[in-house]
Amino acid sequence: MWNGVEFRETEDLDITHVVDRIGTGDAFAGGLIYGLQNYDDYKAMEFASAACALKHTYEGDVNLASVKDVTAILEGNISGRLQR
Repeated sequence: MWNGVEFRETEDLDITHVVDRIGTGDAFAGGLIYGLQNYDDYKAMEFASAACALKHTYEGDVNLASVKDVTAILEGNISGRLQR
């Protein structure tokens, strides 16, 4: 991400069980919009990346993950499962 001052990258999130790629771009965009409204630029990009990664793990074109689900990824839960 270029924020006008510096170029930043997030850490890689390794997705080992991709179920469906449809909707992942939308999940990233939605996560970025949410993130920019609630966090600084870098944290927003991390949130978007986690939302996109989590969307890869279930079927359908709509990201059904909650903010809590995405935040769990950011906190280190990389099991690839929705916590319901």
